[in-house]
Amino acid sequence: MEAIREQKLEALRTASDYLDRLIPAMEQVISEIKGEMQEDTIDFLLHIMDGFNFMIETYNVTRDMINDPEPLINDEQLEKVVNSLSDSFSKKDYPAISDELESDIIPFLKVFKEAAHKKTS
Repeated sequence: MEAIREQKLEALRTASDYLDRLIPAMEQVISEIKGEMQEDTIDFLLHIMDGFNFMIETYNVTRDMINDPEPLINDEQLEKVVNSLSDSFSKKDYPAISDELESDIIPFLKVFKEAAHKKTS
């Protein structure tokens, strides 16, 4: 049992470090989508989404630690947000994607980052 806890703590350390880079990158791609899209904006967005998926996977295996002793992240709401984001991607609705990233995804990532940092400090 202790080995599993140690693995989860290591995953949270990795997530905290990774989120230090992912969140600003996400903010940058939002500004590109809302402003002047660059030649590589969509590729950059897709790369960022790979990172976001990695963070969702990490959250899924560490949610018991993140939401202890009190629930910080509403899993049902997160699932709705992820499904909405996926729908926007399937439609290639980049303005909607940037809005969802800004209003829902980044706040989730910031809560996750703060919780991960607290658990590993």
